[in-house]
Amino acid sequence: MSKRVMVVGGTGNMSTAIVRLLVERGYDVSIYCRGKSVLPPHPEARVVLGDRTEREAYIETMRQGKYDYAIDMICATLQDAQDDYAAFPEVGRLVFCSTAGSYGDLLASEMPIREHYNVSYPTWKYGLIKRQAEEFFLGKYLSEHYPVTVIRPSVTFGRMKQLVRQIGMDNVWIDRIRKGKPIVTGNPYIMRNFLHADDAAAAFAGALEQPVCVGQAYNMVGLKPYDWQTYHRTMMKIVGREVEMVEVPLETMLANQSDTFKVSDLFLYSYRYNSHLSGEKIARDIPGFRVRISLEQGLAQALEFVERQGLIPDSDRYPGEDAVIQTQLATRQRG
Repeated sequence: MSKRVMVVGGTGNMSTAIVRLLVERGYDVSIYCRGKSVLPPHPEARVVLGDRTEREAYIETMRQGKYDYAIDMICATLQDAQDDYAAFPEVGRLVFCSTAGSYGDLLASEMPIREHYNVSYPTWKYGLIKRQAEEFFLGKYLSEHYPVTVIRPSVTFGRMKQLVRQIGMDNVWIDRIRKGKPIVTGNPYIMRNFLHADDAAAAFAGALEQPVCVGQAYNMVGLKPYDWQTYHRTMMKIVGREVEMVEVPLETMLANQSDTFKVSDLFLYSYRYNSHLSGEKIARDIPGFRVRISLEQGLAQALEFVERQGLIPDSDRYPGEDAVIQTQLATRQRG
């Protein structure tokens, strides 16, 4: 009999690929979602509609399912983690999708950052609440051997409404490149680990299958990081136009924010720091996980997705970035 797997949030960027791979490997897959995603559920997966904020109904639904395994892609808070513990009391493995943001602001004394690296609590809310959920799950492993595995993605792109850039997430920068306009960056040499969502699937599926993964946390990254300059220039190559990248100090960006130019929390608390995460542990323990989709191939697929959805706005309607660039260039001239 096929093992029964519940994927909570099974119609998202990474989870659609995870569900597809699990079906291919012969699992009996169910997904729990609200039914509002632009991504359709896999035709061979059972769809359980619901909202996990309705806590009692969520817990009861999962208990009735008697699933062998669970993967939670949308567990975001300590309360969510506690609900999962109540919902899957006898599960053979629960894989929790956390974030590299749980490390904090990544002012690391070592590079690459390995899973044992520990700093003070994150100042970014998203990283903080994921860290609290991690600590709950791993505490349950230590106290009663609850079979949890923690996966920490870094920058995982693919089927997303907004394409990541260094200063946040928007698709305005794509149209700017097409029209030959310069784009704002922070320090272009800051390192990140980029991974396409389809490559992420093997990490989650492998975490279900490898006994060594119980009670462990993993950086879900390839062995090779890239700097933001390479990332942005790769997109320029795909679009077919080279534009200037204007490095702007954070204080200048913040002082010149407007309705048409805003700095994301992603940049404030994460993307302005080096984040070369080690992928050695996940490569060792989950041998089926590896990078198969190159940065260029993955970005081309991500671009095709937002184009097909009509999600690239007219940059002429967002003049704020031009104003920031003009301010920065004027400062350079005075200097």
